[in-house]
Amino acid sequence: MPLPGQCSARPPQFPELKDAVRRLLGLDEDSAVVIRQLACTEPGCPPLETVIAVLPRDGPARRWTLHRPADQVTEDDLRRLLATAPEGA
Repeated sequence: MPLPGQCSARPPQFPELKDAVRRLLGLDEDSAVVIRQLACTEPGCPPLETVIAVLPRDGPARRWTLHRPADQVTEDDLRRLLATAPEGA
C-alpha cells in the first residue's frame, strides 16, 4: 500500500531515470539515487510530480523536483534540472 501522496504503481522507466541521473552527475556506486512519483496536492501544482534524491555515502543529500509524471521526464529534462541548485541549497 502506498504512503499518503505516493502513487501505487512504480513507473517502468525508474531504472533508466536512475541510470541517467547517475551518469549526468558522475556518481559512484556508493551514492544512492532515489526517484519517487508523488501526488501533488498544492494549489496550481500538476497532479503528479517526480522527486529525485541523491544520497551520497559521504556528504549532504540533494533533492530536485520536476512537476510532471515520471513517464514524461526526458534525459534533457534531467540535464537541465540537475544543472540547477538542489532544493534547500
